Amino acid sequence: MKILEKVNETGFPFNWANMDYYPESTAERKEIYLVNDDDDSVAGLIFLFYSLFGDLKNDLKIYSKSWWDFCLDTWNPESDKADYQLKNKSEESQNYLKMLEDSGIEVGYSGCCRCENWDKYLPIVLKCIVSNIAPYSPLFFDKENEFFFYFHSSGSIGMYYKEENETIKKILLKGWQEYEVISDF
Repeated sequence: MKILEKVNETGFPFNWANMDYYPESTAERKEIYLVNDDDDSVAGLIFLFYSLFGDLKNDLKIYSKSWWDFCLDTWNPESDKADYQLKNKSEESQNYLKMLEDSGIEVGYSGCCRCENWDKYLPIVLKCIVSNIAPYSPLFFDKENEFFFYFHSSGSIGMYYKEENETIKKILLKGWQEYEVISDF
């Protein structure tokens, strides 16, 4: 089953985003945290995603500069090379690599994808992030509303936006009402 679809957009669209160190972006920054100490961070982050971005999910694209290098155990330190075979990988990495293969994302792809099935995509990616099998999150962005966000293993979403528009206001209002929002850095 195809979960991701490549799009004809290879670079990240916001020139105000510092791709080497997000806090140095020329943008507003918010972190939105889960408030309950539920043991299931993956379920909490999925709920957080749908609560904040569910109405926008069809407008979101996902960017990664190296889709196949998302999971740490794709690197073979003995040979000092990448190894994308399923053998000797964690279950989380295997599921992620299968998703890429089933979606036709070729090895070495750097660029953007559109999610065709968020219900399948989010658990696969979030299990990698929460378990620290993936050291970072892909970037999720809405080009029209000029914002991007990422997931963090701490049970939070980091969000950057250029200017506060009506869409951003709605997202932040939900965040303030239902979660813990940190904006002073």
